Amino acid sequence: MIFLIIFSAVLFVLYAYVGLRFVMPLDFMPNTKYLLYFILFIFYCFPIIGIILYFNKIENNLSTVIHWLGYTGLGFVSLLFFIQAGTDIFLFLKSQLVKSHNFDPHRRAFLGLSAKAVVSGLAGLGSIWGTYNALKEPVIKTVKIKIDGLPESLKSFRMVQITDLHVGSMITGKFVERVTKKIQELDTDILFFTGDAADGSVESYGKHLDSLEELKPKYGKYFVTGNHEYYSDMNGWLRLIENLGFKILVNESQNVVVDDATIMITGIPDRSGGNFSSFHKTNMKKAVGGMNPSDLKILLAHQPGDVEHAVKYDFDLQLSGHTHGGQYFPFSFLVQMAHPFLKGLHKRENTWIYINQGTGYWGPPLRIGTEPEITEIVLI
Repeated sequence: MIFLIIFSAVLFVLYAYVGLRFVMPLDFMPNTKYLLYFILFIFYCFPIIGIILYFNKIENNLSTVIHWLGYTGLGFVSLLFFIQAGTDIFLFLKSQLVKSHNFDPHRRAFLGLSAKAVVSGLAGLGSIWGTYNALKEPVIKTVKIKIDGLPESLKSFRMVQITDLHVGSMITGKFVERVTKKIQELDTDILFFTGDAADGSVESYGKHLDSLEELKPKYGKYFVTGNHEYYSDMNGWLRLIENLGFKILVNESQNVVVDDATIMITGIPDRSGGNFSSFHKTNMKKAVGGMNPSDLKILLAHQPGDVEHAVKYDFDLQLSGHTHGGQYFPFSFLVQMAHPFLKGLHKRENTWIYINQGTGYWGPPLRIGTEPEITEIVLI
């Protein structure tokens, strides 16, 4: 309930600001403006109704339409908001720093409407481009990581990471089949799935993950939970994912022997897991306890913020997701403020961390400045 109230309040600010800055100044008949306000209000309601349907597990064709209309509309309105807010801030600062001039009011009104037409056009083009990027086939990002003291048998070892698929009413099995095909073409040694597999119930959307069972890398495939696993049927999703052949690591490590070398793979639950289950509270001592020495230590953790654990326990590499790379500009600035790293390869002390941009998306089907990603990691 608290989440719904906050979500509704934030949306109200976005939609009210857009109505104030775009609809109110229009020189239209009152009835026409009321109609525009009503349409804006309906699109404000769609995402809220979608959230209510989601938490009440109401999943049908109508709920799918509501999700698509709500989140597509939210994407467009949020772009309008960000662009117009940026313009208003710029004009305010300019007015404070530069002496004002006595412009003709008619010319001022014309320029104002012209500016709004430009902003609307930019938001429209951004929505089209962003939707194309979100729905397109994921790209393969090949990343080479140099690990000091790596045994010869682990050089050129190839790993694939996927994350944040978010299958549900908007991302379906056809998208996952394309992901599966691209992974098969990579012929990877090992597969890692770092959480947020789905949104919704196993009964309605579990079948969307079926194609992942076809993936059978030589050294196995591993899964750790993301925050979205805890929002619906956690145990049901984990059973399904396990039946697809994934080893689920919950505060657990497993050694993988590659010729004469050993890789320790450690998985911890999402940072929020302890709020839903005491068993899913992050416990690094339990996760690494009793493990034999290894030549390479990899931590699977959904959120980049867990790099603090990776550094403390001397991991060579952490693989994460969660941020979606910010998903779309300029919203990515806000995401950057909440996480130590947004996307790509980084190093904290002696630990490498790679953040996948997300194989799927969540919320508005928009990607601007990011793209859906399958990561191929090659050790050198």
